[in-house]
Amino acid sequence: MSEESTPVGETMIDYSVPPLVDGTPATAHSTLVVSSSVRSCDGGIRCGDLAVELSLRSGRTAIILIDIAGHGTARAALSSAVADEIVTALLHDESPSAALDRADQLLRTIADETPYAVAFVAIVHPVLRTVVYGSAGHDVAFTLAGNGTIRQLIPTAPMLGIPLANNACDAVFTLDPTETLVIVTDGVSDSHRAGSDDFFGATRTALAVRRSRINGTDPSQAILEAARAHEGGVQADDAAALVVRLRPANRQLNPTQKPIALDNHHRSVRMKTMPTVAYDSCNTHPQL
Repeated sequence: MSEESTPVGETMIDYSVPPLVDGTPATAHSTLVVSSSVRSCDGGIRCGDLAVELSLRSGRTAIILIDIAGHGTARAALSSAVADEIVTALLHDESPSAALDRADQLLRTIADETPYAVAFVAIVHPVLRTVVYGSAGHDVAFTLAGNGTIRQLIPTAPMLGIPLANNACDAVFTLDPTETLVIVTDGVSDSHRAGSDDFFGATRTALAVRRSRINGTDPSQAILEAARAHEGGVQADDAAALVVRLRPANRQLNPTQKPIALDNHHRSVRMKTMPTVAYDSCNTHPQL
């Protein structure tokens, strides 16, 4: 779509060159700390869940989390194909929503009993602290502030591959220096013991991240271990976690803190929906 055909009042976003803010350079070395972990339910090396970290130009980093319908090693090929489609789009400076649309179109052409997936794609500029994301039916994605507040990152598009118009949109927000970006698949959030409806959920996921910061452990691994323990030491579905935070300036990555009482702490984690700015990618494709 050309600028002349842009509807009145719509905003065009140039995803290839982030704007300067207070003289901040557009190009900078990455100052993100990214942790990702994936565990197949059948013990395989690869599975239907997939996490990707991708370096882009202008100092940006893309993060991708994919969950293909079904689980186990047999779903690895399809998750990789979807990831390749998304990565190709991002390397050509397409927006997260445009990348999700590509993946959606791919799944619609594949002869598979369940060619469906949920996915979360974000482009993070660590200097400007901007995050542009698209979420295709992904339920558990949030930012966790130092005071325990969670900002939910709501889906901006339906699940990929379903026979509905995608109409994916992008959402934009600024990441506070104290916030951690956390995305997990339903193999984490929905984990529960047999016969119980006590799901692991977002608040326990946040608690696992907070504990890992205090203990100096890998946060994505900590999430998977906590979810598996909650499930009784078994794993019924593939599970993946991706955790992103800004590298702290002038302080240790894992500052020493006094232990705090964490029993039932998840009950006090405050939840709120993040105010976002959404753009309908079908009507306002960014000019690249």
